[in-house]
Amino acid sequence: MAGASTPADPRRPEPDTAGGSGAPAEKQHFRPDIQGLRAVAVGLVVADHVFGWPAGGFIGVDVFFVISGFLITSLLVRERSRTGRISFRAFYARRARRLLPAALVALAATTVAAYLVFLGGRFRETVTDVVWAALFGANINFARQGTDYFEGTAAPSLVQHFWSLSVEEQFYLVWPALILLAFTFSGRGGRRRGAHAAPSRRSPALALWLLLGTVTAASFAWSVHATGASPVTAYFSTFTRAWELGVGALVAISVSRLQRLPSPLRALLAWAGLAVVAGAAFVIDDGTPFPGTAASLPVLGAALLLAWGGAPGGPGTRWALGSAPAGFLGAISYSLYLWHWPVLIIAGALLTPGSTVFYAVAVGVALAAATVSYYCIEQPVLHTNWLLPHRPVDPARARPVFVRAGAVGLVAAGVAAMTVVAVVVAPWGQGGNARADAARAAAQADEAALDAGGPPLTPLQQDIRAATLATEWPADLDPSLEELPAYGDEVWPAGCLVVDEKGLDECGFGDQDAERTAVVLGDSYGAAWVPALASGLVPRGWYVQALTMAGCGNVTAPTLLYGKPFTDCTEHREWAIERVLDTRPDLVVLSNAWTADFVDDSTDRATLYRDGLTEVVRRVQASGARIVILAGPPGSANLQECPTGINGPDDCLEGPVKSFATEVATEREVAAATGALAIDPEQWFCIDGLCPTFVAGTAVYTDGRHITVEYGERIGPEVVAAFGLP
Repeated sequence: MAGASTPADPRRPEPDTAGGSGAPAEKQHFRPDIQGLRAVAVGLVVADHVFGWPAGGFIGVDVFFVISGFLITSLLVRERSRTGRISFRAFYARRARRLLPAALVALAATTVAAYLVFLGGRFRETVTDVVWAALFGANINFARQGTDYFEGTAAPSLVQHFWSLSVEEQFYLVWPALILLAFTFSGRGGRRRGAHAAPSRRSPALALWLLLGTVTAASFAWSVHATGASPVTAYFSTFTRAWELGVGALVAISVSRLQRLPSPLRALLAWAGLAVVAGAAFVIDDGTPFPGTAASLPVLGAALLLAWGGAPGGPGTRWALGSAPAGFLGAISYSLYLWHWPVLIIAGALLTPGSTVFYAVAVGVALAAATVSYYCIEQPVLHTNWLLPHRPVDPARARPVFVRAGAVGLVAAGVAAMTVVAVVVAPWGQGGNARADAARAAAQADEAALDAGGPPLTPLQQDIRAATLATEWPADLDPSLEELPAYGDEVWPAGCLVVDEKGLDECGFGDQDAERTAVVLGDSYGAAWVPALASGLVPRGWYVQALTMAGCGNVTAPTLLYGKPFTDCTEHREWAIERVLDTRPDLVVLSNAWTADFVDDSTDRATLYRDGLTEVVRRVQASGARIVILAGPPGSANLQECPTGINGPDDCLEGPVKSFATEVATEREVAAATGALAIDPEQWFCIDGLCPTFVAGTAVYTDGRHITVEYGERIGPEVVAAFGLP
């Protein structure tokens, strides 16, 4: 394979290393098992992103980290041992040749696609993210965004996957210097400078082990700590991921000694490594605190494979990691990683996610784009002397590469044209979609019922009906599509995200001396109801006080946050209930969505929810207040994701979220058992099971389920009227 033994690309086959003595062998040879391991890694990532299975497929990135540390360290140590020096300029030139061309083309294509497909602020957000990615700072950017609670429901960035490339490149800013420092400390650099030079007693392998091992251990310790203290930042941080590359590096400098084990044992350990990697993808999921200690599973598996994957009888054979399909997938793994995510997001915007066509397009286009990128960008660049002007180019070897690139490019152009016709043009001739047809049929039924003397729709229902029939986005949408990406803080008034004793006034509305007081308990969805409740109650002489906390519902069963017990929620809920009992308000509104994961995963969720909510209701009833259980909003399409330059509101017409009906039914059971009032809010958002994303020019949700302040204020009086207050 062309370029298979050329150093520097962590997702391309590399020469084997020696390393027991710190002086790798001069001979370089192709490792098909590493190529196959790349295939496994990228396959896990793509399968997880596209199909959601296996749930822990994201650990493929950790496998890539270990491979990268192994290969790059091997090359740097080999260069030092062979030449007596490490050329930083040549190292970074090789990195740029390998990574930049394909990455920059993918980023440019993603930007163009975002411009053509997305509307408003999402395109501008994409441009910002692309700039961060191009500067290898994507992980910093996304860690910063991850501190915002609403980023969990915001539209995903088209270049979110670039965070791992940023981690690697930041790592390599210091890694060559560390290796050089270790050699300097050992007093040996490989070739002696004079025939009579005194030999050093310090082993470079020992120096490398001490220095790199210390860095690796420190990074692992920090990863364990940070994963518990700040999970979002820890996930993207170079400091919490460096140990994974460090493990690969330690294998690289030890690999020759590791080969002294008996061949059958080496093969067995390699197979065990493959099993550990595969098993980790099923044992770990998005609820597992990560990276922390959990990342040690895929890291250990990858390390075992790198150490002994080439052993006779091991997984590097032709019918396993060394097979032709694995070799091809491994070869295009870098480009496939670059392209699969933006293709997936764009496909989700243009097609119905979860449909057969969606899966076929997402996987097929990603593979095609990766193949084109590999043959038309990666390989041709490697057969030039770009950034390495003194490197000779062999025309006899380069010519077939460029001929192949031209042929692949021509085929790709034809496939791209057919894909555009199939995905973009053809749907326009299909006469709309099923939900839009249902909206038109329901409107006709309403007219027939009215003609027959039936009750007319309310003004709000008329506006909702009109919105279900809309085919164009309103020019005066409020808040606008441009404002929505940064609108999270406006979903509730300032201070309602986490209300505590010191922040009571920040989330209180009306006259504190009012004769009647209403208190709102719940999570962020409950907090998003506050503007609606205030608009309906304050004009009637009420004071409205929120005691809400994001992610903390009105259920006593312990819940999880980032895979760990959410103890802050338990403490906050106890404080809020005690405050209700102390202040004895006239009305208590309990509202939350059914999104939390419970610590007890052996009991039916509906049972945990029903029993936990019942306990909360009975406790606050001791205050003497009227209790209203107001269900979370039914939800609809996400206005930050669905609108594109080639669709209309009818393409974003959806029904309530899947859990909504169960939430409402369970809350009615609780109300029947406790004497509370349960309110189903669907009537203020949907009609005939169809829920538009805007009503009368007002955006309903900021992200698909959190109500905008504007819409909440619009429906507030009707919501309060349903409480039956005197």
